[in-house]
Amino acid sequence: MKRAIYFRLIALAFVAILICSLIAAAAYAVQTQEQTKEWLTKLTLSAAENYKYDSDVYFLSRATGNNRITIIAPDGTVLSDSEANASEMENHANREEVRFARTTGVTIAMRTSYTLGERFMYASIKMDDGNILRLAHSYSGLFNNIVAQLPAILTAIVITLILSLILANRFTKTVISPLEKTVEALSAHEYDELAEHKSPYYEIEKMLQTLRNLLQEITDSNTKLHDEREKVDYILGSMAEGFVLVDRKKNILLCNNSAREFFSINNKLNLENIYNLTRNKTIINALQSAIKNEQSTVFDMELQKGLIANLYISPSKTAENELGATILIVDVTAARQLEQQKRDFFSNASHELKTPITSIIGFSEMLNKDMIKSEQEKADIMHRIETEAKRMSVLIGDILTISNLESNGEPKEYTDVNFKDVIIEAITAVSPVKDDTTIEITTDLDDVLYRVDKRQLYELCVNLIENAVKYNKPNGSVEISLKKENDNVMLTVKDTGIGIPPKYQTRVFERFYRVDYGRDKKVGGTGLGLSIVKHICALYNWKLSLISKPGIGTEVIVSF
Repeated sequence: MKRAIYFRLIALAFVAILICSLIAAAAYAVQTQEQTKEWLTKLTLSAAENYKYDSDVYFLSRATGNNRITIIAPDGTVLSDSEANASEMENHANREEVRFARTTGVTIAMRTSYTLGERFMYASIKMDDGNILRLAHSYSGLFNNIVAQLPAILTAIVITLILSLILANRFTKTVISPLEKTVEALSAHEYDELAEHKSPYYEIEKMLQTLRNLLQEITDSNTKLHDEREKVDYILGSMAEGFVLVDRKKNILLCNNSAREFFSINNKLNLENIYNLTRNKTIINALQSAIKNEQSTVFDMELQKGLIANLYISPSKTAENELGATILIVDVTAARQLEQQKRDFFSNASHELKTPITSIIGFSEMLNKDMIKSEQEKADIMHRIETEAKRMSVLIGDILTISNLESNGEPKEYTDVNFKDVIIEAITAVSPVKDDTTIEITTDLDDVLYRVDKRQLYELCVNLIENAVKYNKPNGSVEISLKKENDNVMLTVKDTGIGIPPKYQTRVFERFYRVDYGRDKKVGGTGLGLSIVKHICALYNWKLSLISKPGIGTEVIVSF
């Protein structure tokens, strides 16, 4: 086997150098020929341009580097030639370059000149006056180029054979054997056996040892990479925030499911570029700024109807150490709505407090300046000041209650409370008198023990019952029901009042919202009662629902 490899190496070296030399020589000759054609074409076009101004062949020959120039009539008659007597030259009508000459380009032909007996490469073009301009360049041909390189080819073959004879035997014995065994072990994935295959040559042994180390490092790296990839995928997949990583061409490298959900993109859809995820100009421009100018951008955007997201776009380096960008998307809908509610709250609170304060100041100035003479009028004004002060006190109390519910988060004083007793206490606190008539209040209450902050439960009951009385019809009624079934408790407050139109029912639990502002002023409401109820229910995760029909009445249900 070694003997066969030995002779085959020599034969292979000989054939290889021969083939390579011939191919190189042929390729060089072909390339030279093509370059000559290209050069001759340009030279002919240049001569054609000069012909328009001067048709003298000697001038044209000098202009083209002393190449042979011939002017031929359309019938083949030679009109002039820069290197021969035109009158002694035969008709050229049958020459290839004359027969195929055209006005739109240069015709190339290679043959031996009948006049000079030398091989030329001819280039011809038909001029506007019908004559044919021909340029001839001495060219030995493709085969002659190869023959010219034959000594170099033979020299290379001889040197290669001599070196092959010297090195083949040693190479076969000392190099091929360990390498073959190493390849066999690698093919069989028997990496532990690589240490058994050693070479007497330091360089080859070092190469084999390096290969063993690399294989071990690759195995360890693949394991670590797989673990890290799983961690990254788990983290990105668990993030509620959207995360997108793009390269400098805005191709998506990473995109988690949350980001797809923000842009309503199917999880199975293949995302190659950022334009597959979004075409929003603000986002695209921010990405461009991050990639080109390394500038970070933060802004809010409504990605879907009712969904406000905060987008943080910043420059980032990719795995190839190229500048890319990341997009972090955070849902801030609740935060922005809360901010808006707070702004509305302070605006409405200021407005609500301004009215009674203005009245108190005005009446006080009237009394202070002795503008009211009648004792009866003074008494009426004092009563109105007292009413406005009480109204302001109630309003401030309700505002503080809502503020306390929002800031504390969790109730503080848990006690076991008899729900029935709290409702009866709340009924006692609410006046059933309305428009000089009495509102009939009926109850159907079960004994229910509930662990809760009694003060907050009392606030909830008082506000529900007070609303049912205030917004009732004269001589109307209020039904209060407390029922327990298994672990479920349900409080129902139903009135026969004016009711709430459907379009306002979703907003009556907002702070300071009034369906009929004038009526609320008349009955003395602050617009915060149902908002307090809603906050208390949210604090305990109680379910709050409302059923109302205009002119028939309203039913509020709290499920515990």
